[in-house]
Amino acid sequence: MPSPLAFISDIHGNLPALRAVLADIAEQGIGEIICLGDVVGYGGQPAECLELLRGSGITTLKGNHDAAVAGGPDAEDCGDGLLKLMWNWTQGVLSQGQRSWLAELPLTLRRPGIQAAHATLRQPAEWDYVLSAAHADLHFAYQNEPLCFIGHTHRPALWVAGEDALHSITGIQAITPGRMHLVNVGSVGQPRDRDPRACYALWRPDQHEIHWRRVSYDITAAQHAIEDAGLPVKFAERLSLGR
Repeated sequence: MPSPLAFISDIHGNLPALRAVLADIAEQGIGEIICLGDVVGYGGQPAECLELLRGSGITTLKGNHDAAVAGGPDAEDCGDGLLKLMWNWTQGVLSQGQRSWLAELPLTLRRPGIQAAHATLRQPAEWDYVLSAAHADLHFAYQNEPLCFIGHTHRPALWVAGEDALHSITGIQAITPGRMHLVNVGSVGQPRDRDPRACYALWRPDQHEIHWRRVSYDITAAQHAIEDAGLPVKFAERLSLGR
């Protein structure tokens, strides 16, 4: 039986949230962590988050913010001035080696029984959002394992192939044998489901369960890091609102 896994995503330079989540994962006795991308962006401590992941040997996929900061096309194509400002600042505080690490991250992962991506398996570098059953159906056409884990929307979610409704996330969800499931693990550093606590997911194959965990962290410290960096205050304010 495969070992339990923890899936984290969308850290967004929020070091207090990342530290709190890693501590909670350790308390659960989980030995392996997979990060689904967006290590950087929005938050005031991107280098520290990157080094904590890299130093811990955590398998990490590439997100759209990682691609933009590493020098991908996103920074040129996005018309949002605040995003460009934030990406430029993040590029400036990362070393060349750190930006190269981001650039070399893979887009997807596949192992027996599971797949993973930041946004979707359908054109993973296009960073499409899965927000409806129709979006999930487009994704399922490219899924070959029973379970796929994603982030990107910052909202925990569960879609099941052949069903037209989003499952209501209550914390623990049983997995139906013989069906394909798409699991959004939520966001560590910037939740957007109106719960400001950090969110991540555990997969326990022996119990056939996905367990979303919410972890309290020092939001004020994360907000101060954003303000001290001179980044837009809205990036700090939204942390306490969970949106």
